[in-house]
Amino acid sequence: MKSIQPAPSRLRGLAAATVIAGLALSAAPAAAEALPGWTVDAGKSRISFIGRQMGASSKGRFKKFTATIRFDPARLAESKAEVSVDTASAFTGNRDIDIEMRKDKWFDTARHPTARFVTTSIAAKGKDAYEAAGKLTVKGVTRDVVLPFKVALSNGGKTARITGEVTIKRLDYGVGTGEWGATRIVADEVVVRIEVVANNDG
Repeated sequence: MKSIQPAPSRLRGLAAATVIAGLALSAAPAAAEALPGWTVDAGKSRISFIGRQMGASSKGRFKKFTATIRFDPARLAESKAEVSVDTASAFTGNRDIDIEMRKDKWFDTARHPTARFVTTSIAAKGKDAYEAAGKLTVKGVTRDVVLPFKVALSNGGKTARITGEVTIKRLDYGVGTGEWGATRIVADEVVVRIEVVANNDG
């Protein structure tokens, strides 16, 4: 008695079904839930800078910036942030200084309208303290920066107040060249301070 063999086309169909079933089983675990996004409250947030000119403290802030933040203290390996600053929005309250900062010897805002900080890792440092390692790009120059910061949660964990500061050297980024490169007039070190209020999108 002859056995009945499946037709070649049917064999191909069975093989395809088997492959598809195998792929489906291998993908069975649910995809990891996306990290919560945080929307910055621009009215309650600021990025400021503090330098020294002729030995006196000189303060200012950037009036325009955006941030994309995905953060979960329990999933720091996946957490990340990117901050983009409108360099032309630098504001000190002194019109002459504000105009000067837009010129090519300073921020050169015509060619470099945006400064950007992108995290590469975020590490816990105890309680509400963290460190964000990342790449800071100003005036087309990118350097490694570590930003220590703290996070205070409120509103049932739906609102976060993020504060931190880091000291950078302006000359590392070619900010303040020519006659402004003399550090006896304008100090090389500048403190950048962040105060950000953000709301959980989830």
